[in-house]
Amino acid sequence: MAWQSKILNWDDLRIVLAVAECGTISGAAAALRISHPTLSRRLRSLEQRLGVRLFERRPTVCSPTEAGEEMRRVAARLRDEIAAVEGRIAGRDQDPCGPVRLTAPDAVAEYLLPGMLAGICRQAPELTIELLVSNQVLSLARRSADIALRVTDTPDPALRGRRVGTVAMAVYGAKARASSEPTDDGGDQPWVGYDAALACTRPGAWVAANVAERCIRFRANTLLGAARAVHSGIGFGLLPCFVGGSMQELVRITLPIPALELGLWLLVHPDMSQVRRIRTASDALARKLKAAAPLLTGECA
Repeated sequence: MAWQSKILNWDDLRIVLAVAECGTISGAAAALRISHPTLSRRLRSLEQRLGVRLFERRPTVCSPTEAGEEMRRVAARLRDEIAAVEGRIAGRDQDPCGPVRLTAPDAVAEYLLPGMLAGICRQAPELTIELLVSNQVLSLARRSADIALRVTDTPDPALRGRRVGTVAMAVYGAKARASSEPTDDGGDQPWVGYDAALACTRPGAWVAANVAERCIRFRANTLLGAARAVHSGIGFGLLPCFVGGSMQELVRITLPIPALELGLWLLVHPDMSQVRRIRTASDALARKLKAAAPLLTGECA
């Protein structure tokens, strides 16, 4: 019958949701892990099947039409409901073996976690750790990850968490620059700053307030990018102490700056907090992070 060709399925809704949230076909294709031509073809086919345009396509962005926005709302609600059901069911899993997905920002993943995760893998060979490196806040409710490490003073109250450390920040420079310490306003020394993505964060605001604009020679959009720029000798930079303290080629120029301290939180969704393998991994990681307190706070410098 003709009406059957217009029946929607979850894949249709996922495509509309991804395009609406990413704003571009290419971004949605990457999020769904399919090719750009495939997603574009499927979206056109869906619009033809429904007889309505779902997105206004412009050179740099796809904006949902009224029909597209209605489908986006339905898709978002279904995604959350499906994730909630999956979470409740998965929370009953008491198998001690299997995968545990951990998400962490790039600097934490690069300079803090490798040795810790290696130790956990040796101590608990029944676990398979999947590390998802992302500076975006991945949703634990949607099961994008099982455990999240986040540097914040305002963790999501809907998650079950514990503070496992305090992240301090200080000014670092390559050893070759150690003899020419920056003055309070940055003097005429070159500095590594942050671009718009980090300008409103505490590190970005501190650099803007304490370093003259003329001294900024390089801007990074992540702390990891800033660390590599400082390491290369471009200039002085404000870095987490666990990053600067892990790079032997760097020298700490200032004491840790109290106003820039942030908590390090280990977070788990309540539905998953009693899953045996997730509890094993989170407890082991929490112990190792607490033992790393001197590195996090800069006391070991």
